[in-house]
Parts: sequence; structure tokens; C-alpha cells
Amino acid sequence: MIALRHNIILAPYTVYKIGGPARFFAEARNEQEMKEALDFAAKNQAAIFILGAGSNILVSDKGFDGLAIHIIGGELRINGPEVTVDAGIMMPRLAIETAKAGLSGLEWGTGVPGTAGGAVRGNAGCFGGEMKDVIESVEVLDFLNAKRFTLNARECQFGYRESIFKKHPEWIILSAVLKLKQEDPARTAELLEVIRQKSAERIGEQPIGESSAGSIFKGVPLSEEILEKLGNRIPWWHRKHENSSWVFENRRGFISAGFFIEMAGLKGWRVGNAVVSPKHANFIINPGNAKAEDILTLISIIKDTCMRKFGVILEEEIQYVGF
Repeated sequence: MIALRHNIILAPYTVYKIGGPARFFAEARNEQEMKEALDFAAKNQAAIFILGAGSNILVSDKGFDGLAIHIIGGELRINGPEVTVDAGIMMPRLAIETAKAGLSGLEWGTGVPGTAGGAVRGNAGCFGGEMKDVIESVEVLDFLNAKRFTLNARECQFGYRESIFKKHPEWIILSAVLKLKQEDPARTAELLEVIRQKSAERIGEQPIGESSAGSIFKGVPLSEEILEKLGNRIPWWHRKHENSSWVFENRRGFISAGFFIEMAGLKGWRVGNAVVSPKHANFIINPGNAKAEDILTLISIIKDTCMRKFGVILEEEIQYVGF
């Protein structure tokens, strides 16, 4: 039987180290334990929250008045170019294990500090790759009617940091099937070197090792209004050749929110114990003892300032829990 606990502080289970108590708390290591936890929630009419690595969330100082289900571990099964991964497997492990098996297509996954389930839900991506590029199908459990079903990639309705799962919080991701590319075994070392380089690049650009929730805001699509105000200062907006027209070159196809935050002069800005990272402006860090309210106030200041200065609407990428 799954162990149910009461009034468990969620802060230690998040990368931010912020958050009050969950009314109920359970850890699920497999589908059976997940079903037991959901059974308890249904009988007690408790809201549920699925907690993975806690890397892209902000939990309220008041906590969560429901059942927090912490997904732990799982299995990773490689069958040729087809990979089945349980929701609790960490993305860096998935990237490394598939590269060791001579499979390409997921090297970028080393830059995602969360679980496979969380990555599917948010269509996570970095270094030009996204989950939608490798997903073949997703196994789902519907909390409301206890039904298990499978969605193909098209049915997942993936978009930029979006999926159908954000519209259906009652749908719990159990596992996913990925389709990667089988490379010559001689290329295994090359794939692992790509992962090493991407990890080094991430460490060089982001405040790795500090308490944060990852990127706070989504990227901003390029527009004529933005070009009029900032065209000559956007690093990815330039002429390919002296006589060519202006072109927008960015591997991600949008402008990082961090660019606007830095241009607004908010790097290093502090509210209480929450600080805009001096290393990467799209990260808000908790140097110690920051409250969720500090983070929220800083997010509000950033959004208001970027709207006022650049006419840009920043949209949060992080998930709010318990607000």
C-alpha cells in the first residue's frame, strides 16, 4: 500500500526551495501506486498536483490544499530506435542513455533539468530541440474516470511550451514512446561529446547550481513593433552579407525574454530575497530564504517594465501551484 503523509512541506521537493505544506503527500514509483494515490484523492475529494523534479514550478507560501503526488524513478526501455520512458525518468539521464545506445535526436535533453513527464507536458526544449520532435505516443491515465489511453504526437497538440496536457490537468502522463535515429555504433563517442558540449554551454550561460525554476518567461515572437524599437540591438537580427536584406537568425525562432529583461536594466534587481540572475536575466534565483511572494512581485515588476519600455507582453513558462 502507498504511504500517505499529511502536511508535508514542499520546499525541499522543488529546485526553488520555496513552498508551504501539501495537505496530503504521496510518492508513486509505478502505475499501481499512482492509482492508489488517485483513489485516495477521489475518496477524499482532494485536488491533485503531480510533482516531478520540481524544476519549473513555484509553490505558494501557503502550500497546496490537496494531494501532491511525487513521481519517483521508473523504467527506460530501448528497443532499436524506439525508446519507452516512464514519466519519472530525468531528462539528462534519458539523453545520456540514448546516446550510449547509439541513438541521436535527444542530445539537447541534457539541458532540461526535469523529468520526462514534465518535459512532455510543457513540450520542453533547448538548443533548438523540443519534445514534439521525438514523441511518437504518450500513455495517459485520466484521473476523473480512471481510464488509461494513448495519444499519438498529433493528438498531443504540441506548441511552443504547450500541449493538450496543460488544458487537461486531470490527464496524468505515465510514459512516452520516442522515435530516435539509430546511428553507426562508431558515432556513440561523438554523440556523448555533443552532450558534454551542450552541458558546458548551459553551465556557461545559466545560473546552474543556484536555486531557480529555470526560465521564468517564454520567448517573445518577433514583430514589426519590436524591430522598430530594438532592431539594431537584437543580436540575432543582422545582414548575412553587406548588400543583403536584414534577416532574423535564431535557432529557437524567437527572442529570449532575458534579452528584454536585460535591456530594461533589471539584471540583479532584487525584491526581498529574490534576485534576477546577474548571469541570465530570464532566471530569478533564491539565494536563500526567498518567499513565493518575493518571486511573484519581481515577476510583476519585470512584466510591467518590459511592457512599458518595449510594448512586450511576457508570458510565464513556470507553473504556479497553490495560488
